[in-house]
Amino acid sequence: MVNTIEFINSRKLTSDEVSKINYVIKNRAQSSVAAGKEEWLYPENDLTCDWADIRHILLPPSGELYRYGGEMFAKFEDGSVHYQDAFGRITPPNDYLNKNIDEAQIGRNSLCGCGSGRKYKNCCRNVPVDLRATWDVASIRERNLAFCNCIRNVLGLDSGKTWLDVRRELSDDQISKIYGFYSSLWPRETDIYSLLPKPDGKFRGLYTGPLDVRVIGAHALPLASAFDEFLIETPITNPNNIRPEFSPTESPSKYKYQALKDFLFMLEIEPFIGLGLVNLIPNPSEFDLSLMRAMMDMARDRARPDEIICEQDRRLYLCLSTEDLLNSIAMMPRGAKIQVLMHQFGLTEEMATESISELELHAEASPLMMLQQMNAGEGGQFMQFRMGPNYEMALFVAQVTGSVIITDSNSRWRELVSAQHREQGVINYPWFDALSQLSSIPIDYQFLETFQKSQRHFAIARNLIQTADRMVLGDDRDVAKLTRLAGQARELVDQLEQVNDQLVTSSFKVLCPEGGFYDTNVQRLLAQSGCLRYDNRVRSIYGIGLPE
Repeated sequence: MVNTIEFINSRKLTSDEVSKINYVIKNRAQSSVAAGKEEWLYPENDLTCDWADIRHILLPPSGELYRYGGEMFAKFEDGSVHYQDAFGRITPPNDYLNKNIDEAQIGRNSLCGCGSGRKYKNCCRNVPVDLRATWDVASIRERNLAFCNCIRNVLGLDSGKTWLDVRRELSDDQISKIYGFYSSLWPRETDIYSLLPKPDGKFRGLYTGPLDVRVIGAHALPLASAFDEFLIETPITNPNNIRPEFSPTESPSKYKYQALKDFLFMLEIEPFIGLGLVNLIPNPSEFDLSLMRAMMDMARDRARPDEIICEQDRRLYLCLSTEDLLNSIAMMPRGAKIQVLMHQFGLTEEMATESISELELHAEASPLMMLQQMNAGEGGQFMQFRMGPNYEMALFVAQVTGSVIITDSNSRWRELVSAQHREQGVINYPWFDALSQLSSIPIDYQFLETFQKSQRHFAIARNLIQTADRMVLGDDRDVAKLTRLAGQARELVDQLEQVNDQLVTSSFKVLCPEGGFYDTNVQRLLAQSGCLRYDNRVRSIYGIGLPE
């Protein structure tokens, strides 16, 4: 419904402004563009500005804005209501996410306005505005902490309830409320690029691998102690992107088991988020449908029917999916549970009965086993196993945030290795001789308990990794420095072998080819995205716990 009387018709566009608008149209076109003259098809030839300058051309005259406004609500026969504001947005503005901070009023030792939780003097004080996360709205960290507070409040954990109580009492209403709150924290119109960290020279790592509470502490969280900031993609399902019949807010009974996993995941990582050690980020494609479609098309085109997932990952998936099945069927009547085991695993009725008795005996000890019965007539449970971000999105986010990529998935490692830069078909490794010596590192499991970065061998490993990254970032190929780095790495590995009974170590690989890692398809999506600043490559990938 449009009031044509109020159309703005007083504005006159210059030829330069027309070229800028045509440039936007061409870059946003999904398949083709047409024009009355051939030269009009190439507006980029007439431009001398960047995206940041073009945005002002799209704004209407300030003197005409007073006529523009209003909201629309339309109620349909089925009771549903459609909302639309003056700009076509289908959700009301989230004023509660907005912040109004006067930087001039912030002291050096005050908390920084970006929401990082760090002091201003140690955060944004000396950082150019274009390299900061926005101060205008709640930060990613603040939204994650708010979500954790919601989980604890709704589940009653703040008022004396235990996790055992949650497993016995988790209700549809609780699930719907918690996921509903998450959807309000992350509306579809979120400007995700203003919230993500920028390529500011910090030693930042992006993890890609299994996003499951049972394995996130194996490598990902301990390795966070080696970085200035560690990014992990959130596994939480955003109801804004799901059809109602599959949404946790509209069909909460199907999410009881998955909700248990999601809530425990958030509560396990909450201390790291609060201390600024981990930033749990959403997938940018959740706020850009064209990006989501393009990423899915790329992944589909890249997949090969004959490609088999590596054995290490296959065993992990099988183990976790089997545990998911056994945990989720705990809500079924006993007879139904026995039938599931007979059907899924080929057990005899006697063996299935014995297995169910054993599971019931240890039910309370398993933090992911529901301790309540499913109501008659209820369907199955939604179970998600997520390994993210995928190959394309890992490169995309790493370039947007200036991160190196870390993975403990051999399948993902093999995908990323294919993105190495080649010069006339040849890959050069200027830093290989030094970095190949760092073949293992200690796993800082004490960090998971104390949230303090351990010292001695752990500190040596951190310093070596960060020194190597600074050399790669600065394209420093000084032979003397590389020789010294190689010697220090060999010395550390020798020390780790001597104290192997006192420390847990893991295999470690660092790959830093000349020219880094990139994918031409991802480069195109970066150019078309709303992100104004990003690296043109990923400088390094790290593999931890990978088979030889």
